[in-house]
Amino acid sequence: MTNVFAFDKSRGFTRMDNELMDALMAIDLAGRELKVALFIAKATINFQAGALRIKAVEVAKATNLHPDVASRAISRLLKRRVIYREGGSRGDIGICDPKEWVFVERPSRTIRSDSDQTGRVVPFASQTKTDDSHLYSKKQTPKVTLPSEEVTYPPRQPAAAKPERKKPFGKRDMLANNPLQIPEPLLDDYLALRKAKRAPITARIWSTLTAKLERCKAFGISAEQALSIAVDSGWQGFEVEWITRRFASHASQANHTPSRHTGLAHIDHTANLGEMNADGSYRI
Repeated sequence: MTNVFAFDKSRGFTRMDNELMDALMAIDLAGRELKVALFIAKATINFQAGALRIKAVEVAKATNLHPDVASRAISRLLKRRVIYREGGSRGDIGICDPKEWVFVERPSRTIRSDSDQTGRVVPFASQTKTDDSHLYSKKQTPKVTLPSEEVTYPPRQPAAAKPERKKPFGKRDMLANNPLQIPEPLLDDYLALRKAKRAPITARIWSTLTAKLERCKAFGISAEQALSIAVDSGWQGFEVEWITRRFASHASQANHTPSRHTGLAHIDHTANLGEMNADGSYRI
């Protein structure tokens, strides 16, 4: 027959416990609440996933309900103990055992604020505070109120000591530890160079720099000359070999004297030589 829906396992199928199916048929739920309950049952039981964190937006998309309506339906199912929630308002949701369900609500003439029509009278089961306290989790334990003299507080942990802030190292410290007597203006130039390169100087860097400047003396280069070469070259750090090579290059340029024989290309060497002979020689 063409009007019979064919069961196709390739598309997947929903497995439902008979007791749960019978309970869904027996309980008096609104249409939107039944749709939400079926969605949660499929998500948690059919896929054997257990309690899941299910957002109202996901329920609304699957059931074609507005998210606010889906959220209210979830709240109603929680009050009817059809579903439970682990933890707070954003905890995992699962299906309760049908033995815990409230199948028929006790009618009361109460106007619900979330009803579809203003002034619509719907039956609403009265709940006590004790009932509401166990709706959101199946793992809650009764709270015990203790006398104030039996209340103990955990010992206060001492605050962790803040690490000491490292004192910045600057020109004053360099002048205080200046065994090579480097002039202050030269130190200003060197600090400005390192600042431009975003390379702050520290006590360790200054100690290493002083040791390298001391080694330059063995090559006949004073500390002031060596640091001047580094500043002029734009070096925030240097090696002794760099200083010696640059110093030798400067010295060779200073000792080189220009030749007196200049402008030879502009002199007419054939002037006053007389007429040229046939063999290319000139008559003197």
